[in-house]
Amino acid sequence: MGWQSKSVRNATTERDEGQSADGSGLKSLHPLQPDVASPRTRTRLRPAVRAVVGIALAIVVLVIFISLTGGREVVVAVARADLRLVAVGCIAGVAAISSWGESLRQALSTAKPVGGLHYRLAYRSGDFARQVLPMGHLSGSAIASYAVSRPFGLQYEEALAAVTVADLLNLLSAVTISTLGLLFLLLDSDIGDVRTFVAGLLGALTVASAIFVLVTRRRDLLERAVVTVIAVGHRLAARLGISTAERLLRPDSVEQRIESYFRTLDTVAENRKRVALAGVFAALGWVAFGTALAVAATALDVEIPLAAALFVAPASGLVGWSPLPGGSGGVEVAVTAGLVATAGVPVSTAAAVALLYRVCGYWVVVAVDAAATGLLAALYPS
Repeated sequence: MGWQSKSVRNATTERDEGQSADGSGLKSLHPLQPDVASPRTRTRLRPAVRAVVGIALAIVVLVIFISLTGGREVVVAVARADLRLVAVGCIAGVAAISSWGESLRQALSTAKPVGGLHYRLAYRSGDFARQVLPMGHLSGSAIASYAVSRPFGLQYEEALAAVTVADLLNLLSAVTISTLGLLFLLLDSDIGDVRTFVAGLLGALTVASAIFVLVTRRRDLLERAVVTVIAVGHRLAARLGISTAERLLRPDSVEQRIESYFRTLDTVAENRKRVALAGVFAALGWVAFGTALAVAATALDVEIPLAAALFVAPASGLVGWSPLPGGSGGVEVAVTAGLVATAGVPVSTAAAVALLYRVCGYWVVVAVDAAATGLLAALYPS
């Protein structure tokens, strides 16, 4: 049941020693036993509180988004959607995340064979945390590494190396598929202003290139930067008397982890078949999201070219950044702007498609991830 603070333990001891046979001592000493949650319980609660607050803010932002893009007209359009097609779109959204999970599994399997129901539930639990926590997309690599390393006895840095490869392939796949969709649109018809999306694609390509150079050509620079930051953290932890952080941030321990990270990274990169398969599954994930967007439009009886869906779905994920869970607010705005520019639909119509797409590609995914997280706890208690 966790551990209690020293004051609470002392209070409990004093109560037991001072209580008389008839129980008269209990009443007088009752104030000495406050109802205090253990630090471990409070630690578990913090992410849950952050998630609840983040989801609440996301809902508020969506209400504002709807009011600015058509209000009741948008809500009525979504309510009239073809539910059978909505179900197809939801399946596509869930399949997209499953495909990305398989991409990571291919990368992880170069270090240690993983798979089965246990892996898929563990991956979904990590994705659940990534989707519902504020800034979850920025810390997604760390969350995924933690989620998939524990069940299979992998070191965190080993899992992080595999996640780095999978994330890099995911980013390159997003740029590739979005660019192909844009090229098909340019060949087939005139489109509106997509400069923001093109800038986002170029920015993503720049980031991917920088990461690739750092982990392959300039490891010394990356290692020095990490060691410098960790050294500052170690000194700060020592000064503040935080023993756990001080132990984890010891320079020799950090250097060993960095070596393990790069060693695993090399192992993953050397297995070209696994890397190729990981890239294929990453691309299939984006195609599934593009399919979910196209199906969402069809469910609302809105015609958009498939090329537009394949362009907008990945590009909106790159340019529609938001600190809220799942990028809420930013992705909806990006999808709406992208559909207006590429499909020539009114803003209210594009907003309705964007909302339904997010139901298929985010909210239903969160529900499935939550169910998987509960099932993981039930079947594989740690």
